[in-house]
Amino acid sequence: MRISGIKIDESENYNEVSGLIDEFRIWYRFPKHLRLSTSADAFVAAGLIPAMALGQDLEIDPDISVSPLLLENCETIQDIFLHWADHFDKPFKRVKIIGGKRCAALNLNPVTVSFFSGGVDGTHTFLRHQEEIDFLLFAKGIDMQLSNDENYNYALKMNSDYLKTKEKEMYSIETNVRFYGHEFGISWAACFGGGLSSIALAAGVQRCFIASGISYANLYPHGSSFMSDHLWSNEFTKIVHDGAETTRIEKIRQLGNDKDALRILRVCWHDKGYNCGECEKCLRTMASLRALGLSTPSFPEITDELVTNKIGKMNLYDEHIEDYVRENLAAARESNDSILIKALTKVLRRSQRRLILHLIDDMMGGFLSKVKKRIR
Repeated sequence: MRISGIKIDESENYNEVSGLIDEFRIWYRFPKHLRLSTSADAFVAAGLIPAMALGQDLEIDPDISVSPLLLENCETIQDIFLHWADHFDKPFKRVKIIGGKRCAALNLNPVTVSFFSGGVDGTHTFLRHQEEIDFLLFAKGIDMQLSNDENYNYALKMNSDYLKTKEKEMYSIETNVRFYGHEFGISWAACFGGGLSSIALAAGVQRCFIASGISYANLYPHGSSFMSDHLWSNEFTKIVHDGAETTRIEKIRQLGNDKDALRILRVCWHDKGYNCGECEKCLRTMASLRALGLSTPSFPEITDELVTNKIGKMNLYDEHIEDYVRENLAAARESNDSILIKALTKVLRRSQRRLILHLIDDMMGGFLSKVKKRIR
């Protein structure tokens, strides 16, 4: 996989840095006040996990600079992801990163930034570090499709208005980096940390917080982890994985202390309105709000009927999501919410039954799956 053709283009409203990994052009658009470089660092971060999944070396054109520290860190990143291959169901292989000019990263933009989209984790990180953060980044193409202007612009206004009350500026940025892994059937869950870090590296900022989606209490292999995120740093840009010391339910409890943050809460990534109120992530967030006695206009009223007919019937697409549901169940028991307790118990029992069937199917060499396909 060849990294080539890195260039900076200036337009009236933004500056763009882009480059090719083979035939796929990855691009990043930033506000004009940021100084950009033509280093390969961002493209190494974006391309390493896909390269490992394909078992192909990364070759950087000889005239393109690349950070020696990042290259050294990539060896440890590969150590980690090689152990995680089974979880991602990908045959990760160790690859070489060759070519390029070894050159320490330039000191471009001496600022600290954090990603912000109105979600639980990003808001928690912002509230913890708002005195250190110079400005926030809302990335179009990460939380929302690049084509969803209406939804993005509405969320951008909500987030910007909130941050102005904290005397902080938010900048809109755009990138297609999330879609690179999809070219090869690699999920964003695997590329998450490298992808977000590539934005910070492309922007040339001095420090960037990446909010943790999981806590030390429920660690499992994930593209963004306290074990790997910091390793995407170079000599100037430091990547900081933040918030793993706090569980999701506790983050939401803390949001209850900031009514304005709670008012703009947005967790949905399905591009169906501000929050669709139907997907698993929306439903478990609504369960958290109900268990904690919180409400927000960004979600529908969490009635008994909604708990029974929607939250109680949600399907968990990942066995690790059970950890969040168990947190909700514990909070529901604390508040003695019998209807929510019953609904969440059903969700967990159903999830456990599916897990047991999957284990039996594996032991039988996939026999049950084959029978199911024939019936369909």
